[in-house]
Amino acid sequence: MDKLILSSLSKSDIRKLVKEGVMEVQYHSDFTQNSKKESEYVDLDEACKILMKSKATIYGMTSSQKIPFYKRGKKLYFKKEELLQWLGQGRRKTVDEIRQSVDDFLVRKSKFPRTG
Repeated sequence: MDKLILSSLSKSDIRKLVKEGVMEVQYHSDFTQNSKKESEYVDLDEACKILMKSKATIYGMTSSQKIPFYKRGKKLYFKKEELLQWLGQGRRKTVDEIRQSVDDFLVRKSKFPRTG
């Protein structure tokens, strides 16, 4: 059961304390999330799962420097976020997106007829 604490603090003092507490929690939360992202290295097995490729394929991609990786001694490491970014760079447009691009291009071109 919660205890009732009576205080001689003013409303503005209480607001200030609450605001400082919220800011402190937010700061620690942001720090924890950022430090986790920075240090989220994965090994070869985890990279295989992320990219859905075999070890041999991953080795080939690192030797031809097609994917971002780190090497310490004989061991390979990868940053999960970098692998996901690399994977996202291979996105292809849908047919509807291509049609929209063509339509946009034709509209722009018709607004600026050739002179000459």
